[in-house]
Amino acid sequence: MLLYLLHTCPFGHRAAMVVREKNLHVELRFYEPGKRPPELDAVGPRAKSPTIFDGETRVYDSAVVLEYLEERYSQPALMPKDVSQRASVRMLIARYNDEIGSKYSALLTEIVFKKERDEAKIAEVKKAFLDALVPWNEYFKGRTYAVGDALSLADITLYTFFPSVKAHANLDVPPELTHLRAWHDRMKSRPSAEVPSPA
Repeated sequence: MLLYLLHTCPFGHRAAMVVREKNLHVELRFYEPGKRPPELDAVGPRAKSPTIFDGETRVYDSAVVLEYLEERYSQPALMPKDVSQRASVRMLIARYNDEIGSKYSALLTEIVFKKERDEAKIAEVKKAFLDALVPWNEYFKGRTYAVGDALSLADITLYTFFPSVKAHANLDVPPELTHLRAWHDRMKSRPSAEVPSPA
């Protein structure tokens, strides 16, 4: 299996975490932003970070990649057996993307993609990202994992925003957000959580 991804990309990081949690043999193939390899071009314009080559199967889009890996390699499971909890995982992922992912995108736009830095705007989007974390502190009060009693795709999806934000904007989960911080630190301690890097 081949996994194409960008370094510090949270979406690629998610796929790498899943294959590690499932103990799958995978070869990581990194490419530079704006320089997709010919193999991805051959798949199509939406084949970005992450894209999985699994035998003759090609899968892209991080949410689809994670679901594919879960369905194709079901053990250890990263989705609950209970159908209502499975729905909770999917709803949380959608909520993360809306509440935190949108702030993450705005942050990267200002710090990474704009040619000229606007320090006032950067400060504004940093604050917006940190403000978006506040409701999640209460959510994780008394919880070890995002849904139920086991690691799920919801935990992996949320966690992978943070190493990327740390790399690009030098932001951490504030220590005063004690419940979110405790969850973050538990996730960070998992061997699968290490940010994948080119050799």
